[in-house]
Amino acid sequence: MQKPVVIYLDDEEINLLLFKEMFKKDFDVFTTTYPEEALDYLKNNDVEYVFTDQRMPLMSGVEFLKEMELMNITTAPKKVMISGYAAEGEVSEAIEKRLIDRFIDKPWTYDGLKTVISAI
Repeated sequence: MQKPVVIYLDDEEINLLLFKEMFKKDFDVFTTTYPEEALDYLKNNDVEYVFTDQRMPLMSGVEFLKEMELMNITTAPKKVMISGYAAEGEVSEAIEKRLIDRFIDKPWTYDGLKTVISAI
């Protein structure tokens, strides 16, 4: 049985390494620090979940999700933002506009993420 495909975009390599290690049995995990690389991966693969940080130097998580929306992906993945900055206006607006299916505060835990994933 094929595992669901997950993209995790974050500018902090340690978060990507931890995520990949913790979820390698549950998912086929693609991680990157580059938004354009994540968008290219989305164009060429069926992805079930997209996890993104909010505060990144090249493009914010909300900007990334807006770019993703413009792609008109046939099977839209579930979108989860992982950030320590929930109070930012841009994040609140993204939640209201349903650009994000769930929001998770950093630091995250395996059990916390697993619960969120199973709920969406």
